[in-house]
Amino acid sequence: MQQSVFTFSLTLYLLFVAFHVFGQQGKPEQPEHGPGGWGEYQHEEIQIIAEYAEEADGYWMYLPASPRPDTADVVVFIHGFGAHNPVAYGSWIKHLVSRGNIVIFPRYQKKLLIPKPTKKYAPNSAKGIKDAIAYLEREHEIVPRLENVVYTGHSYGAKIAAYFAVKYAEYGLPKPKALYAVQPGTMEFKGAQLKHYGDMDEDIKVLNVVGEKDKIVGDNLALLIHNTAGAKHKNLILSAADKRRKKPKLDVTHAAPCGLDRDFSAFKRKNYIMKAVYIRAETDAIDYYCYWKLLDALMDCSFYNKNCEYAFGNTEQQTFMGLWSDGNPIEPMRVFTQPVYPKKTKRRNKKIGKPDEKK
Repeated sequence: MQQSVFTFSLTLYLLFVAFHVFGQQGKPEQPEHGPGGWGEYQHEEIQIIAEYAEEADGYWMYLPASPRPDTADVVVFIHGFGAHNPVAYGSWIKHLVSRGNIVIFPRYQKKLLIPKPTKKYAPNSAKGIKDAIAYLEREHEIVPRLENVVYTGHSYGAKIAAYFAVKYAEYGLPKPKALYAVQPGTMEFKGAQLKHYGDMDEDIKVLNVVGEKDKIVGDNLALLIHNTAGAKHKNLILSAADKRRKKPKLDVTHAAPCGLDRDFSAFKRKNYIMKAVYIRAETDAIDYYCYWKLLDALMDCSFYNKNCEYAFGNTEQQTFMGLWSDGNPIEPMRVFTQPVYPKKTKRRNKKIGKPDEKK
């Protein structure tokens, strides 16, 4: 009798293990080839310039090394509100630098509310960017290709990036070839806000990305940028929730673009936003196939006229999000190439409707 009970218990245990090992669907790993993949990593080390980051208008900078290139394209990466510790985006920064890019990470905050959410955020960011470029020109470590610059950012940082894509000359900044605005929004803060983006140069290529379950900033600013930007090439992209799967969930919330890498931690102090980052910021398929892929492709297309099918046009290459471990595709991204004017609702944020037809 005891042996029967033991055998029955062992059988249940093995069935439990088998369900959790084989029954759950796994997320895809980082691809080897193409934008977002690891196959184009050219540098084994990253040089960190951190001595100029102490103040609210300072900067961190990350340079490819081992081998060190003579020249490199430039990514200006502007953090979200309260996420001024680069650790919040460390895995993404590592990916960009490993591909051979210089990443300038300006800060516009000393602490969460120092300075207060005012008009200082854009000037602080601009000073950090200009000081970083001056460092490169002074030290001659790597010559920045200032003709190949992309402004990108997350949340409030995306709002500032979009502002600079229009106002770069007023701040003495290099003209960007591309703008990559990831979940642009403000939480009602008014600094660096434009009524429209029609004065943007038409040759700047623009991608706006929003998360379907972003309840922090929603899609109001992304819609404004997409609908009014003077850029000739612009797409609005929705990272969609895969409602067919309960586990594992694909994060399409406001936290999704963050990817924690403790090697990039600049200080131990944590505000409530950074505490949430440490809990929620994982690096997975949404990074590889959405945020990283689209920025890589946008830069390739804007700088070298290649991989444009991964950045624009509502193509299969652009919208593909990888395969679950059972071989089924993850819900693809939804792309809008034309202006989007959703119906007004009682909700604080408008709701993006159906995407363009597939090409």
